[in-house]
Amino acid sequence: MSRSYKKNPYANDSHRKSTKESKKFANKKVRNVINIPNGGAYKKIFESWDIRDYSFRQTWEEAKEYYEKNKDSYWMQKRYPTLKDWYRHWLKYYKNK
Repeated sequence: MSRSYKKNPYANDSHRKSTKESKKFANKKVRNVINIPNGGAYKKIFESWDIRDYSFRQTWEEAKEYYEKNKDSYWMQKRYPTLKDWYRHWLKYYKNK
């Protein structure tokens, strides 16, 4: 079995909250509104861009530079004490499919 990797190091918030859950939340919000005029007025209740909030790209060189700049912070020392741990994090969210 071969391993596949993303061609571009790209991440978004789908690992936190799936699109399916976001759509369920949007539908629930629309159903709870009492007065919805006919037509496409339901679209104004829940904006479509709220389903996926962010997405960005980060190469390993950029991630390493970020780690070097912030490695002395308490949060970074607690979660990623070594560069190897930071690389595993980057690989999980940016490179692996």
